[in-house]
Formats: sequence, C-alpha cells, structure tokens
Amino acid sequence: MTLDDIIQIIERDHGGAWWALFQESAHGHRFIPTGDILTRRAYQDIRRRFGADVATQEVTVSERQRNKVHAIADRADEGHRYGR
Repeated sequence: MTLDDIIQIIERDHGGAWWALFQESAHGHRFIPTGDILTRRAYQDIRRRFGADVATQEVTVSERQRNKVHAIADRADEGHRYGR
C-alpha cells in the first residue's frame, strides 16, 4: 500500500483523524486499519500532511501577562473574589 493510499483512507474513512490510526511498534508505526508498517520518514510525511508539524508561535511575556490579567478579570466577573 502506498503512502497516498494511506492518506486517502485517513481522509475518506476517518475524517482526517490520523493520530488515532497508528500504533508505534519495534519496526516503525503500524497503520491499524490495514496493518501496514510505516517507516519513521513515512510516518513524518503523514504528520506533515495533516498539519501536526506546523510550527507554533511562542507567546511573549507581555502576552502571557495580558492573558493572566484577562483570566483574573473573567473569574471576578463570575463572582470570585480577586479572581481566586
């Protein structure tokens, strides 16, 4: 089975839920629906295809502080004293 066949099965039969269809084994990653063993490189290609390796943007210190203040304010609106 080719990598394109596996991608098609994931998209068609499983709605793109690729992470639930693989099991790590001693020989690579087993594609559970068919039992095929994928190499590490092929598994990484699947991950990239479905967006698992998209780089995330780091949150800056000021954004973290802003998020913390917003969370405290939201909790105060819910009736909690000082956001605790």
